[in-house]
Amino acid sequence: MQMTVLLHLVMIGAAADLLSGMIPNGLIVAGLLCGMAGQICALGAQGWINWILGVVIPLVALAGLYWFRMIGAGDIKLLCVIGGFLGPGRCVSCIILTFLFGGLISAILVIKRRNLFARLFYFRSYIAHFLQTKQWSSYRRESGRDGQFCFSLPVLLGLVFTLGGGI
Repeated sequence: MQMTVLLHLVMIGAAADLLSGMIPNGLIVAGLLCGMAGQICALGAQGWINWILGVVIPLVALAGLYWFRMIGAGDIKLLCVIGGFLGPGRCVSCIILTFLFGGLISAILVIKRRNLFARLFYFRSYIAHFLQTKQWSSYRRESGRDGQFCFSLPVLLGLVFTLGGGI
């Protein structure tokens, strides 16, 4: 039952992200509370520890990508919800699968958009500018979205494969 609730929460989050570009915070709060309740009901005090670790792992693991604005806060929060339900071990598996699917989708989009060299040049320029100036700037540009896509889709795919046996 818990995994069905989780799957539905993440599907709703991904749909909202695709439609509006945002994942509702109310959905995140509901997901965190449901995950906490499920862990505590299933494992007692150990469930509380599993929930905390599952929620914290995505925050710590993806903080650098968020700082450079290479991933959105909603995507990290959605992974925190997943971690709250799955606990730390399966959360790590889900994150790995999420990034594998994200890489696959990126490769497909680069081929479709025919912008491999433009994307590589942009990344090289960004890194060179950061190393030269030591000043933070957002990786994502507001103009030109040729390198962006809705990352909640790989999050959903990572979850589905994790629930199906994953890695």
